[in-house]
Amino acid sequence: MRPWLVLKRARIEFTQEFHPLQRDEPRAYMAEVSPFALVPSMKLGDQLIGDSWAICEWAAEQMPGLWPADPTVRAQARMLAGQMHAGFMNIRRELPMDIGRYGEPRATLDDSVLTDIEKLVRGWRFALEKSGGPFLFGDWSIADAFYTPVASRFRSYDITLPPDMQAYSSGLLETPEYLEWQALAEAESWVIENTIPGED
Repeated sequence: MRPWLVLKRARIEFTQEFHPLQRDEPRAYMAEVSPFALVPSMKLGDQLIGDSWAICEWAAEQMPGLWPADPTVRAQARMLAGQMHAGFMNIRRELPMDIGRYGEPRATLDDSVLTDIEKLVRGWRFALEKSGGPFLFGDWSIADAFYTPVASRFRSYDITLPPDMQAYSSGLLETPEYLEWQALAEAESWVIENTIPGED
């Protein structure tokens, strides 16, 4: 989702292919088009960029304004985006992406997930208290794109956040780009089998 949101915000035209994951056919196909057999991957003619961060940085070089203009603030935005790009693995594992799930809490949350959420909220507050919002660094940036999927997870699993952080999280899911992604997801006819431990 992250680079898709960025490309849409930048109004960079692209064609897209969606493949149901966790099946043998997409895995074999991705091994042919990506050196790491991972999504997302973007083809530019006969060239390939196969990483969310790299695609977003490419987009930022094509269209100014995707990162904050001030060098220090821009570095802070990259700091927050980098934390999401490389971390919060407990949230990823225990709260898998499911746009079709709305406000359905898990029976229990592992302490490691709660620790991840607390860390994430500290990062959001660090930025929002300086910028005043509505997005992490005032205007929407790549940093916000990186946190939009986790905002969707919080809504799916009815995660309770402090009111000011909830307002930011909900705002990410009200952007035109996210709403377009959500509509595409809701139109999908295929279903990935449940992989959440302890849930039927």
